[in-house]
Formats: sequence, structure tokens, C-alpha cells
Amino acid sequence: MPRTQEKGYRSRMRLKPTAYLIHRWLGLIIGLQLLAWSLGGLIFSISPINEVRGRTDAVTSEPIPLDMANVTATPAFAIAAAREAVDQAELEVVEVRLKSRRGRQVYDLLNSAGHPVAVVDGATGEVLPPLDAAGAGELALADFAPEAKVLSATLIEGELPMEARGRPSPIFQVILDHPKEPHLYLSPITGEVLARRNEMWRRFDFFWMLHVMDYEDRDDFNHLLLQGASLLAVLTSLSGIGLWWWRAPWRRRRNRRSSSPRDGASLQGADAP
Repeated sequence: MPRTQEKGYRSRMRLKPTAYLIHRWLGLIIGLQLLAWSLGGLIFSISPINEVRGRTDAVTSEPIPLDMANVTATPAFAIAAAREAVDQAELEVVEVRLKSRRGRQVYDLLNSAGHPVAVVDGATGEVLPPLDAAGAGELALADFAPEAKVLSATLIEGELPMEARGRPSPIFQVILDHPKEPHLYLSPITGEVLARRNEMWRRFDFFWMLHVMDYEDRDDFNHLLLQGASLLAVLTSLSGIGLWWWRAPWRRRRNRRSSSPRDGASLQGADAP
């Protein structure tokens, strides 16, 4: 083998242990996260999203059209009545929505965050009182199609449970006695169900947390930890492909042929004095 080819061959042979070492350490560092991503992808693919979100257990009904004949209060009157009821002349109301809810035509008064601050009866102009625990339990049972009973109904103020993140506070948490362990979250102002949670959702959410590597809020996937792990995963994959190429059978056969002495050179060496 010419000297230059021999030096190149030896350099490549020295690189192999280094490449193997890098690949092993990269695999060790990122391997658990790759497993979490793979398991998460499997869980996501086999979990029907409507069951995860509790929609399959929710009672569905046809929308009730608005009965404008019974709406006598104006939006301005509804706002004034709400401000008088809470004794806040500057109660923030930036949007008024007229809805048909539980046999009534009502105004939902919303603040700048889109959260309801009051509900006013469109027929009488009466400000409807906030929901109590008994009412929250009844509405939760009416929303949940399977047979169940109320274990607890709690008005949560301040910091919300992780499974109710993103919802306005305060909020009612209603826990139902059922194998799916449903938790329903209702607005104390409107009585609407804001979130439906069950055991499948919690499993899905846990693997979503591992997937996006946001262990605090579970919603942010534009952060350095995830970006760094993704980069390491790419490097691990590339190093594995490179090692596979180096160990390819045709490359090993070619290297053996190039490193073995030629027949002519061997005979010449044997005949030399």
C-alpha cells in the first residue's frame, strides 16, 4: 500500500473509536428523551382525541334559537344593572353577548380578557346570582352522559389545578364518582362547562409534558431545553448513520483489499537478494 494511502487508512481507523465514543455518550444523554418522545407519540396516536377531551361523555343537544320576542332589556340596561348589582360604576364590560341558555335569553357581559363578569336576564333585566356548589353539581351531572354521582363541588379561587390551566379564576371543580375519574370545571358566573378532564386526559397531558419538555406550564414548546434536546437527537442520529456507513460490508471488503500486499510486490520482495 502506498504510504499516503496507508496514512489515510490509519487516520480513519483512529477516528472510529472516537466516533463510537461520541455516539455512545450522545445516546446516553438523549436516549431517555428519545424514549419519552416515542412513547408520547404512541400514546397520542392510540388515544381518541374526543375521548381525551371528554366530548364522548358530554350530553349533546340541539342549539336553541333565540326568542327575541322575550328580550325586552337592552344591552345598555344590562350593563347598568350589572354595575349597580356589584356597586361598581366602573365595572369593565367590553362585550355583550345575547344567548339562549337553559330556557332563558340572557346577556353575558365580558371584560377585556373575554371572561364573563355578569349574566343578565334578557326578559327581566335581572342580574342572575352566581352559581353555588349544589347548582354546580347539578349542572355537571346534566352535562355528563354516563350514570354518576357528585363526590364534591368546590369553588377554587386563586391558583388553579394544573388540569384547569388557562381557565379564568374563580372556577367550580366538580368531581364525579365514575371509573373514568371525571373532573368538570364550570364558570360560577355563567354555569357553562369550561373543561372536562378524565383519566385518559391526564395520561395524555403527562406525556405531552414530556414531549414538549415544559415541566412547569406544559404548554411552551419554544424554549432552549427542547431546542437543545432536539439538536442532540439530530447529532445522535447523524453519528449513528456515519458509523453505519463506516461499518458497511462493502467498505470493509474494499479496505481489506487496499491494505493487503499485491502479488507482484510480494514476489519481488521474495526474489530480492
